[in-house]
Order: sequence, then C-alpha cells, then structure tokens
Amino acid sequence: MQAQGHALHDANYNGELGGPTDVGYGKASSSGTFGQGGNAWEWNDAVIDGSSRGMRGGSSGSVNDNLASSNRSNYDPSNEYCDIGFRVASVPEPTSVVLAMVASGLLLIRRQR
Repeated sequence: MQAQGHALHDANYNGELGGPTDVGYGKASSSGTFGQGGNAWEWNDAVIDGSSRGMRGGSSGSVNDNLASSNRSNYDPSNEYCDIGFRVASVPEPTSVVLAMVASGLLLIRRQR
C-alpha cells in the first residue's frame, strides 16, 4: 500500500508526505495497525487543564521527538485542525474474554478424559 504516491514509510512526520494522509498509510506495525506514528495528533481521555485535553502521537508536521510515547501535548477540543483527530479501536468486552477462557478450559478437560 502506498500513501499518495509516496514510498512506504513507518511514520508520517516532519512534512515528509506533505500533510496528513488517508487511513492505512505506510507499513504495518508489529500489532498489525497502520499509521501509528505522526499523521495526526490523537486525542486521549486526559483532562490537562480546564477544557484542555491530552493528545499523543505527533502529526505530519511534527519533529521526530513528538512521536515518542513519552511525549504528550494538549489543546482545547473546541478548535478544529486537520492534524488533530482520534483513533477508533475495538476492544473485546470482558464477558466475551471470560467466556472464551471458560470454553477453552472445558475443551481441555474434555480432551483429558
């Protein structure tokens, strides 16, 4: 997969790709996700000060230090910018994980008979 005619990149930062790109740019991470570095600052649930909320990840215009997991930033979410967004993720409900564990345990017990 190529991002807007550019070669594959691990991250989109420092103006390398000319701005934010579509979802799924670059190489997949070890967890199979794309676009984890740069591209757009991602909101998180941290309340920093008053209406200011936390952001991580850096953007397409950020320097490489902003991509470090230890780097944090914040901004007022009532303002709109093309390089600030959020990532939609799916997390399994705890009950489905528990049910899968119970089912696996029952299968092991049944096989041991």
